[in-house]
Parts: sequence; structure tokens; C-alpha cells
Amino acid sequence: MPRRETLGSTRNLTAGALVDRVLRFIANHRESHCQVRLTGGRSAWNLTRMRSRLFAHILLAFLYSASVAALQLPSASSSAQTSVALPQIPSPTGPYGIGRIGYHWTDASRPDDYDPKIRRELMVYFWYPTAKSDGAKGQYFPGAAQMDALPEIHKIMSGEFGNAWAQILSGEISSHAIEHAPIAKSGVPFPVITFSHGLGSSGFQYTVLIEHLVSYGYIVASIEHTYTAKAIRFPDGRVVTQRNDSPPDGLSPTERQKWIMSRVSIGISEGAADVRFLIDRIEDLNRDKQSALAGAIDLKRLAAMGHSAGAEFAARACQQDSRIHACVDLDGGMMPVAALPLYEDDRRMRQPLLFLEAYHPDDRMGGMSDEIAKYKKVREQQLQELPPGSYAVVLHSPGIAHPSFSDVPLLFHGQDGFPETPIVLHNLDLITRFIRDFLNKTLRGEKVSLFDGRTSPLPEATVTAYGH
Repeated sequence: MPRRETLGSTRNLTAGALVDRVLRFIANHRESHCQVRLTGGRSAWNLTRMRSRLFAHILLAFLYSASVAALQLPSASSSAQTSVALPQIPSPTGPYGIGRIGYHWTDASRPDDYDPKIRRELMVYFWYPTAKSDGAKGQYFPGAAQMDALPEIHKIMSGEFGNAWAQILSGEISSHAIEHAPIAKSGVPFPVITFSHGLGSSGFQYTVLIEHLVSYGYIVASIEHTYTAKAIRFPDGRVVTQRNDSPPDGLSPTERQKWIMSRVSIGISEGAADVRFLIDRIEDLNRDKQSALAGAIDLKRLAAMGHSAGAEFAARACQQDSRIHACVDLDGGMMPVAALPLYEDDRRMRQPLLFLEAYHPDDRMGGMSDEIAKYKKVREQQLQELPPGSYAVVLHSPGIAHPSFSDVPLLFHGQDGFPETPIVLHNLDLITRFIRDFLNKTLRGEKVSLFDGRTSPLPEATVTAYGH
């Protein structure tokens, strides 16, 4: 019996390089009916995701079909091998405390992706400024205990978070968010930011970033994107997990690639529609006198932000919706096609954009040298078309990588190749400083040190202004 062919070792490849190898493998075996197998499995991705942009390839819809999530975390078995200090979410440094409230909404205009008889459902968590109090402590992942009571969800989340899941359940890992706390009386109305997480992730895995912004007087409305998030608990007790679709059997390599590209386009469109639906609901909340946030939201100072796949959701929403006044794209470039979403309608950004990236060397980007050069050319063309007030920032600090925008490196500091805590916190500080300065400049009209044009940028960052 002939030996089954594999893709070879994937341990030192980025996500883009892995997908590139997958497609080349398929192209080189047009007449073969063998199964494509990703050798190295989960352990290969544990190391890979440190350095790669896990939605950097538009062909990373393959992640859906290969059941590989973009922000995968170490497996329980790999995490258990190392004893490290308990990770702690740093205290927010701004003058406000943190409140949080969740909403369950249904978009009656859109069918569910997998059941056309029902409508699209979303959970959205609003993080908002409150009066600051010492020692405030809240759940890191609301509903975790109820989710964990379901055996299949326990398995998913334990595999996703490793040892940290037990610490989240026990409260040893916590946030500073107080559920249903009264909103701060001073500073209202507050600017508002929609936030979209990465593929196979959750908004709660960005607690450090979100709490930082809220502590400085922003409301952050974080969407749990249904079927994109690892797992979402709804108020009636249902838990909906991430869906990973595979191409239909019998497709030619060309047809398979078209199917993958189509799924990426559909996924970005759906995520952008989630963002725009959320903006509709924010308008309703702000008008509703019975709402805890009534009158507290300044819709004239609205930004959309996302990371990885979520960055493309936010960027596409910005292309479509003039209600959004600023856009923040966190490491969302799609090598080898484009930095920002491309659709037949050719819509472009009308808002200032912060395109904030971790540095990715060419040999980690995936693709051939000519493909990388073409991507960089398209990226520059797209950035040149941005309106005034836009910036591209590339961070070169030690240990910076695609997951650095989230809590992932902090939860797994010193394990599986993740940096130690001081490096992780330094990178989070860089990221939050650039985001907050951009939002302060764009939404609040403040003079800021990182984008004022008079001072040199930080030595660990390359800052390029566009639209000027």
C-alpha cells in the first residue's frame, strides 16, 4: 500500500507559510485523492503562532477547514509540564474603574449561518468607566463555570487555555471588571470603541487592552462573534462553539482555492455586519432612558477596532459605514493579497486608520519572494489612499508577535516559547500607548507625543504618516 504523503515538518513555519505549503501541496497532487494532513498538529501551531500573523494570509480560511484557530493556546498537556508563576492581569493605570454588562441581541435582518430558520444571534459585552476603587476584582471569563459544567465544553476550553482554565474557573486569574457597576458620573458622554476578536478567540482574551482603554475614559463594546469565537454562552444556557467548515469533496485544486477565498470573503462580510449591527444597537441604548448606558455614549466619537481576523471585520465595517470616525487594525494584514479588505465595490477608508503591526520578517510571512514583494506594493498603495490622520506603525521590540496584542502571552508567559512576563508587559505597554494616543488624537483632538510630528517615535517603532 503506498505511503500517505504529508506536508512535512511545519514546526518552524508561520501560518502564512503553512497555508502556502498546503496549497502548493494540493497543486502538485492534482490527480491524487489522498488526504492532506498537517503533520506537527497542535504542537506545531503552539510554537508557530508566537511569531506569525495568524490571519495574515487571505487564504487562512484554510484555518476553518483545518480546524486550526488563529490564537490557539498551548494544550493542557504542554502547559502542565512547566511550573510558572500565576499570571496576573495588570491593574489599569487610568483614573477610572471598570464596569461591564453583557447584552444578548438578535439581528432580525440576517439568518443564522447554519440554521436558516433562525436569525443571527450575538453576545456583546460593554466595558465602561466607573468610579475607581482599590482592589476591584471580577471574573476573567463570565459564565466560565456554567460552560465548564458541559463535558464537551470543558474539553474544548481546557484544551484551549491549558492550566489557565482551572485558574480562571477558581478566580485566581481575574479581571478588574465589576458586573453592572454604575457608570462614572464625570466625563460623560464617553467615546465608544467596537472591538472584534481574532479567529478562535474571545473578547475576554484582550482584557489588558480593553481595561486600559476603559480606565482612560473609553467605552469598549466587545463582540463575541458567533461561530468565530472559540465558545460563547448565551443567557438561556446554550453554548455555541467555533465552526470549522471544510471544502466539499470532489473539488479540483482550482475550485478548492476559489471555495476557500469565497469563505474568507463571506466571513469578513459577516463580521463587518456584526459591527454595523452593534452600532445600531448602541444608538438604541444611548436613547433608551431605561438603559444603564443611556446618554453616556458619544456616537460622534466612535471607533472600530479589531485584531487578526477581527481587524478585517473592523476594517470592512469602516469601509462601509460613515458613522465610524476612526479605525484601528491590529496585525490584520492579509499576505499575499492586501493589507485591507478588497471587494468589488472598491470601497475605501474615509476615516483615519491606525495600522499597527508586529514586525514580521519576510521568511515568516509565507509565499515566494515575488508574492511578498507584490503584497508590500499593494499594502503601500492601500495605505497611500488613506485619509489624513492615518498612520502605519511597525513594532520591533523583543518578543513582539501576533498574539502580543492579546492576553495570550501573559497567560502563558515563559511557556512554549512565549516570553517572560517583563517582556510581555513591555510589549503590551507599547501597544496600548500607540492605540490610546491615536484615539486621543483622532476622537478627542488632543495633542499626543507619539503622533505629534515633532518628537522622534519610540526606538522600537517605525511610524509612517499617511494622507498628509
